[in-house]
Amino acid sequence: MSNTFYHGRYSVTNEQWKIIEPHLPKSKSTGRPCLNPRTVFNAILWILGSGAAWRDLPTEYGNWNSIYHKFRQWLEQGVFERILQSIVSECQNYYLIEIDSTFCKVHQHAAGARKILGNQNIGVSRGGKTTKIHALVNEYFQLVALELSSGNLHDSEMAIKLLSKITLVGKKVLADKAFCSEEIRDFIFQQKAVACIPDKSNAVRRHDFDHELYKSRNIIERFCQRIKNFRHIATRYDKLSICFLNFVTLAAVQIQI
Repeated sequence: MSNTFYHGRYSVTNEQWKIIEPHLPKSKSTGRPCLNPRTVFNAILWILGSGAAWRDLPTEYGNWNSIYHKFRQWLEQGVFERILQSIVSECQNYYLIEIDSTFCKVHQHAAGARKILGNQNIGVSRGGKTTKIHALVNEYFQLVALELSSGNLHDSEMAIKLLSKITLVGKKVLADKAFCSEEIRDFIFQQKAVACIPDKSNAVRRHDFDHELYKSRNIIERFCQRIKNFRHIATRYDKLSICFLNFVTLAAVQIQI
């Protein structure tokens, strides 16, 4: 199967492959025959879309363990991040930044990471074990920054760290009431950007915001809904947060190409 790519439900089209292929590492010309990169990529998409375990990967894609190790290799080389950034870089003239988060239930199979590695962004609350995806999305439905946290962490606690990842000068930042804090507003102001955030009902200091512009915040709501259409994202099965983070990145790539 190393010389073919399996045409399955989750396979990339020829047009999509033209965008993806330049960012993959070059295959070695010596040694053992390499796996077909398109086959590997389609296999990873099958895991992303189906939510199945790696061991359940259809044999048409090849050996599941070989595919998994190739996924980890690409992950460490930043392949999925490069693909995403290349898509966003083609449209640098965005002026809206929308910030929000969505939480994912953690499956029992995600437990078991070595304690020395930390809690892997898995939090415990009344709703059970969860992980939160914190995202920045522009008006073109593109993911521009991403972070994970424990599910019991409040949205606002990751806001400044996430917003610090991009240049905010001249942009407008849209967020819901969860981000209504003077610290976040001051940070946005210091970055020479405009905050479009409604006040909480009990806020002492009142702020003006553009009600019409705020309606555009539906974009990030739809983005969060779209990435959770991938079953591997809707429920977290990965023990390591770095693996889950890259699957979220890949889901963002899929809905943008």
